[in-house]
Amino acid sequence: MKSTCTLLLLLITISFSLQAQNVKGVWIGTLKLEGDPPQVAFEIFEDIEGGLHSLMHVINQKNFNIKVENLRVTGKDLQMDIPTMSAHFEGQLVNDSTIAGFLLMNDKRKFTLNLTRTAALPVVKLRRPQEPVPPLPYREEDVVFVNKAAGVSLAGTLSLPPGGSRFPAVVLISGSGPNDRNETIFTHKVFLVLADYLTRAGIAVLRVDDRGVGNSTGDYESATNEDLAADALAGVQYLQTRHEINPQAVGLIGHSLGGEIAPIAALSPEVAFVVLMAGSACPAEVSYYEGCEAVGKLHGATPQGIATNRKVLDAVFNIIKTEPNDSIAKLKLAARLKELDPEVAKLSAKDRLIMELSHPLRVEDFLSLLSVPRRADFARDLVAIVKQVKCPVLAMNGSKDQQVMPSQLKRIEKALHAGGNKQVTIKLFEGKNHLFQNAKTGSVSEYEEIEETIAPDVLAYMATWIKQRRIK
Repeated sequence: MKSTCTLLLLLITISFSLQAQNVKGVWIGTLKLEGDPPQVAFEIFEDIEGGLHSLMHVINQKNFNIKVENLRVTGKDLQMDIPTMSAHFEGQLVNDSTIAGFLLMNDKRKFTLNLTRTAALPVVKLRRPQEPVPPLPYREEDVVFVNKAAGVSLAGTLSLPPGGSRFPAVVLISGSGPNDRNETIFTHKVFLVLADYLTRAGIAVLRVDDRGVGNSTGDYESATNEDLAADALAGVQYLQTRHEINPQAVGLIGHSLGGEIAPIAALSPEVAFVVLMAGSACPAEVSYYEGCEAVGKLHGATPQGIATNRKVLDAVFNIIKTEPNDSIAKLKLAARLKELDPEVAKLSAKDRLIMELSHPLRVEDFLSLLSVPRRADFARDLVAIVKQVKCPVLAMNGSKDQQVMPSQLKRIEKALHAGGNKQVTIKLFEGKNHLFQNAKTGSVSEYEEIEETIAPDVLAYMATWIKQRRIK
């Protein structure tokens, strides 16, 4: 009987091993969606101990090396989780070259995704030499903490330097749009690279999925900057409970929109210091005007095209700021845009394309500005907020930033000094763009083409500044 059971167990083990061998390789399929459907690939490989692992790639979006977890093969059935997409894949091995499957989203939406084995990826992966490769010389831990007031659970990764204790620490705050914990932008994992460098330098780092992204709960689209600042502050409070962290040395690093959110959170005395990477200190409409003008000039729009766009934006913003009723605001927008149509009609097709002006102007293109978060942006006095920040501040930008103008540095410095803050460091990095890469023009279109994710001198400057803060 014992020998029979042993033989049966051996046969099951051999069967599992054969199935595992069968799924190794590169599998490609197209997700069944309308429009431009994503072409998805899974690379399934074996580690030295025989365990199976996978990486996901979205080929036509040039998004590579997406983390896959919990890969399981049972007989002909295959399952795996994709946390950053809040998705789960299930499939069945039909034969050696086909897996019939589907992608199941956390919100229960289900999309067909059949995979075909191929010899190799159809494109060469973009090089990202700064992304860390295991084994890492530090510890990473998946964590969850709660913004109790909002009832939101936030999931992230805590990176801890090896050995020692009472490390200084930072919470990273991402830019606009729902971002994953790595702040993945045009295939660059900005916060992954930043966290790796700082942790190697002896600084603990918490990077977090935004509300509604990955394993975090809540809804990003309805969140104001004040809501997101509360999430960041909850991260600070979580780090202060960790025995490895110096609770008096927990700061914030905010990038882009994160550089506007960080000062709101920094009004709390629990925040020891702040780093603003391409932050702002001006009314929201000024940022819009300056960004549009910079993009227009960079791409060859005429002065008339830039001026007409400014006139359209000015009209839209004025209605948003003065008309609180959404229904009435829509009617006013439609009427005012109709009045401006003749001026837009005079522009060349190139000008309209660069400045993203439709003809005729469509009220639908501006309705997102009526949302609660965007209305809050126009009502917020960001200069007054920055004036109230009393902790040490490092504000930095790149001279070729075309999204947040380098002139914001002087505004930030002026506001901080007006509020009596004498612990202010202002740093302009020559030749750097919005991602703090070494760039030729600073255009958004360059981000993906540049192999570097963050320039090494920027990383070194930040790490040195943080470690020089005189915190007990």
